[in-house]
Formats: sequence, C-alpha cells, structure tokens
Amino acid sequence: MYRLESSFNGARLKSARQYNEMTIGEVAEGIGLTNQAISQFENNKAVPKTENIFSLCNLLGFPREYFYEEDILNKSTNYTYFRSLLSTSKKSQNAQIEKVKLLAKIYEAIERYINFPEFKSEYSGLINPEEMAEFVRQEWKLGNGPIYNIIDTMEKNGVIISSTFEKSNNIDAYSRVEVINKQMVPIIILGHERTAFRQQFNAAHELGHVLTDGFFDIEEFSKLEYKNMEQLMNEFAGALLIPREMYLKDLLSKGRTDFMFYVELKRKYRVSAAALVVRAHQLGAITVNQYQYLMKQRGQKGFIKEEPYDKDTPVTRPRYLKHAMKLIIENKGISGDTFMETLSSLNLTLHKEMVEKLLGLEDGYLGRYNKAADIILSYNNT
Repeated sequence: MYRLESSFNGARLKSARQYNEMTIGEVAEGIGLTNQAISQFENNKAVPKTENIFSLCNLLGFPREYFYEEDILNKSTNYTYFRSLLSTSKKSQNAQIEKVKLLAKIYEAIERYINFPEFKSEYSGLINPEEMAEFVRQEWKLGNGPIYNIIDTMEKNGVIISSTFEKSNNIDAYSRVEVINKQMVPIIILGHERTAFRQQFNAAHELGHVLTDGFFDIEEFSKLEYKNMEQLMNEFAGALLIPREMYLKDLLSKGRTDFMFYVELKRKYRVSAAALVVRAHQLGAITVNQYQYLMKQRGQKGFIKEEPYDKDTPVTRPRYLKHAMKLIIENKGISGDTFMETLSSLNLTLHKEMVEKLLGLEDGYLGRYNKAADIILSYNNT
C-alpha cells in the first residue's frame, strides 16, 4: 500500500513544477491561483485545499501520494555537468536534474531485485587527460587498442546510461554522480545523436566528468573556465578512444595530410574523422598549418555536418537499466504493480507511464508481458 505522510510536502511541488519546466506563474495560471499562493505551498507556509491538490495533479501529471511523501532523495556527490551548459536555460537544466533524481530512485527500486555492476573507478590523480585515459584502461582492463563500444564498456563497469528524456537542441549530454545505498552511482544521460561516432565521443566526454566529480567548483566558474573544463574532457575522450601509441604508428603514413585518410581511420577508432584530426594535432603528429589545411578540406568536401559512414553505422542504445527492468518483469515474475509498490516503499509514488517514459519502455509495458531481454546481470537474492 502507498505510504501517506500527514502533511503536504512543498518541496515535492517545486520538484514536480521543475520537472515540467514550468514557472511558479505558469502553475498559478494553470490552476487559477496567485503566484504568492504557489510560492507559499512550495515553502510549506500554506497547505493547498483538496480541490487545489487535484488541480495540481492534473496539471503536473504526478499522483496525489507523491505530494505527501517524505522527501528522501538520494544524495549527489557534487554537480550536474551539462555538455552545452552555456546555451542551456536554467529551466531546462532544472527539469533534467529532476528527471535524473527520479531515475536514480527507479534504479534503487530495480536494485532490490537485480545486482548491477559496481562502479569502483575513483580517479585521484592530477587532471591530465592522458593519465586519466591510462587509468581507465588499466582499471577496466581494456588493453591498448580501440574501444569498439564505449557505452557497453561503461555500463559493464557500473555507469548507468540513458538517453535524454526528450529531444533537445540545447543539451548534448550530461552527467551526475548519485550516492545510492552508500555506493557511488554515476548516471550519464546522452543526447539523441544521429551518428554513432559522435555518440561514442560524447559518452567518453561524460566519463571524464564522472572521474573528476568534485575536482571543480563549477558554480564559481566563469564562461571561459567552464569552456576550459569542457576542453579538458574533450582531450580525455580523445586520449581514451584514440590510444596514443597505436595512433602514432598510423600517423607515420604520408596520407596524414589528406582528410580522407582520417575518414578511413574512423571505422577503426569509432570516432569522427574531425576528432582524429584534432587528436593528431594534439599529439604533435601534424603541424598547425597541416591541421588548418585538413579542416579546410573537411569544409570543401561538405563534411561539416555529416561525414562518410555516419549513416551506415547505427547508434548504440544504452541497455542495462531498461533491460534490468525487463528482466525482473519477464524472468523474475515481478508484476508492474509490485514494482510500483516497491518504488513507493522508497517514498516515490509515480504513475506507471512516468516510469515507462523515464526508462524508455514501450507505453503500457508495466501492465503486460514482453519477450525477455538478453543482458549480463545477476539476480539479487538477498
């Protein structure tokens, strides 16, 4: 049964409002009250009448119980790192943060039935992209070659990955580290990328943020400082996906001043030709003039927005969280209703439709049986 608290929780109203990217004024207009009334509700200085509660439920899409539960959410170790922060509105950022908080609680509920891989890679060295890349390769036993599927590799090593909850031109990807059951759980949300090569690079970029979580005080950052941090994460992604020694051997070729040389290499390293050119310059294998010449070729060939092989290579879909949900429903025999009760026991009552959307499940999935998914996870029998 759902657990109801004795009083209205104003913080939950604020969370629901931000989840929907709404201002106090928009909520007030939506239910026919004043801005002051909504503000008082959020700050627990007044309690909404019963009719106001139902209006809020209809407007914001949350069940009544949600607004009366004790607000026990997981702790974040530091900040949420948005890939396109400088062009992302505060309203959009807050909405994404609220969705990640809900996703973290859903993960916690799923973990009652499934053992996820544990994230153990806590980097403690200097923020040096090459050293960070070497650290990851050693920790995860990746060897010295290209990483064919960085998303699958990260999921196998305890990183929870999902796709953004809606398509957005302002948010490429973002990451946040939650503390769940005293364990660090990195959560990375990737954009709806059109190419597997850009997706691969974005995922590695966000892994850099996970490894350096707590190293930066981004609330005090200027725009230039934030850009510099993002550049460091790009350099880490390049160092991780394009291993130095192997790549330098490839760059001994006379073709290194021909952009098509990098187009052919992109299938080996699973990153864009442009990223390979940038990496070649960073390693000192090409001069500044050669770098500029290659980028000029890129523009002349019309490869700025799309490169060869982009359409032929499918993007990777994160699978562990979504398929773990399918495992407990289809293989472990847990009904959708039972799972929702488990979620409520963690003080988070949601509609099934909301959980399906956050996990990327088909509409109505939690109410019906589907074919089991194949995934490497172990049951939690405790």
